Amino acid sequence: MPLERGFARPWRRAVESLAPRGAFEGRAFHLRFAPFALAQSVSGVVPLLLFAIYGPTPLRFYAFLVLAFKISAGALVSAAIVARFFPILLNDHALRARNFWGLARVVPFDEIVSVSPIRWLLFTPMLRVSTHQARHIVWVPLFLVQQSEFEARVREWVPADNPLRRYFEP
Repeated sequence: MPLERGFARPWRRAVESLAPRGAFEGRAFHLRFAPFALAQSVSGVVPLLLFAIYGPTPLRFYAFLVLAFKISAGALVSAAIVARFFPILLNDHALRARNFWGLARVVPFDEIVSVSPIRWLLFTPMLRVSTHQARHIVWVPLFLVQQSEFEARVREWVPADNPLRRYFEP
């Protein structure tokens, strides 16, 4: 039993470090699985493929094995975890999304300065939401399962002069 307790503690700390401090109640919007899985597989395929083709001859076989695992299992597992357990949260006064490093940040609507569309690889359109503070820049995926409902909630809850709302208005 002490071994289990000692093993669970680092995992709990790691998971808690990815969550923002304090409770945040809001409507959860989950990512669509396919675009994220495709982006994950491509991001791991290109460097491994170059290494498998141009790397040292004795290591090419192992690079192809890692490449096959990355495409088949690694991308699917990581995409499933992210799509299920890392939603975008929205309520009537703030947005909770992840930054480039995957850390959750709560951004109140009155702190949003600019919104710029970006494309992460080929398959994943995103919004880069900037604030006054450089550490609160978050990325909002535009491939959510309930994308139309997310856009409706943004138009309903976000103030009219906010850059996030202006992005989603027709």
